[in-house]
Amino acid sequence: MKGRAFTVARALFTLAIALAVGFVVIVLTEEEPLEATSAFFLSVFTNTFYFGNLLSASIPLIFTGLAASIAFSSSSFNLGLEGQVYLGALTGTYIGVRMGGTSPLIVVPVILLSGFLSGALVAGISGLLKGFRGVNELISSLLLSNGIVLVVDYIIEGPFNDRPSGLAASTSLGKEVILPRILEPSSLHSGLFLALITAVLLWAFMFRSRPGYDFRVTGKSSIFAYYGGINVKAVYFWSMFLSGGLAAVGGTVDVLGVHGRVLRGFSGGYGWNGIAVALIARNHPLGVIPAALFFAYLESGAQIASFEAGLTPEISRIVQSVVFYLVTAEAVLSFMKGGRKVD
Repeated sequence: MKGRAFTVARALFTLAIALAVGFVVIVLTEEEPLEATSAFFLSVFTNTFYFGNLLSASIPLIFTGLAASIAFSSSSFNLGLEGQVYLGALTGTYIGVRMGGTSPLIVVPVILLSGFLSGALVAGISGLLKGFRGVNELISSLLLSNGIVLVVDYIIEGPFNDRPSGLAASTSLGKEVILPRILEPSSLHSGLFLALITAVLLWAFMFRSRPGYDFRVTGKSSIFAYYGGINVKAVYFWSMFLSGGLAAVGGTVDVLGVHGRVLRGFSGGYGWNGIAVALIARNHPLGVIPAALFFAYLESGAQIASFEAGLTPEISRIVQSVVFYLVTAEAVLSFMKGGRKVD
């Protein structure tokens, strides 16, 4: 219990330092620092529109944070989350368009499942290559991701483009499959409940099931897991498979709830931010929820402050970078001191 409290305290201390750095940057760079500070830190709580948008922005981050956490917890490192987000969005949209006119009770689950499988199968390739050929999954997942993003951009600007709109975007989904909105006129949608349920289910899987135990033991030491009778190769595959699927669902849900189509650049770094979210949460599925809310808070606060006080939106990137550096530095120091082994 004390160890868990200490872990939470360290995470809160890291976030406090990052926010303090953001405050200092605002004070040093803005002509009206009090107005800019108030807009950045407080405006998101002033009305339901801003707050709803904050919650909406956290939804894909919860999925990508969960995706990163299950891979990291299993001694696998999925750097292809961004590409998997795009692939899930494109696959789900394509299936939804092709099934137009079918009952939403059938179409929406099929869209989510197809999105999940698209990302899962791609990430599973990296898991198989690591387990059976010793190929570094950092490299394979990243290379696959970069290629996927380019292919998705080509498809939505070419054969699957909505030409009448004049946008770099795919054909739109039918209104009947768009997820219901909450707290209108904000962009918050019912995908939030799916994200929260997924986090709880992943927690139950990781901490209340035998496969989850195998994942965690492999994450601590793959050698110990191997000699303990755990099929380490299977763990590598399934952890990457689930990781890719969760990231892809993040993209699918974002399309179903917010955009209704795949837009070029719609992600804005969901995959990379998901890695930081998982690191802040110490790879705990339930910890991913507040970590994702924190990142969404930074993004929303920066956007609001940019048009209310003229604050540069990049301030959120600065704070996020500080968080990432602090968490990464802690992990490196722990490794150098002989802590958790990274396979």
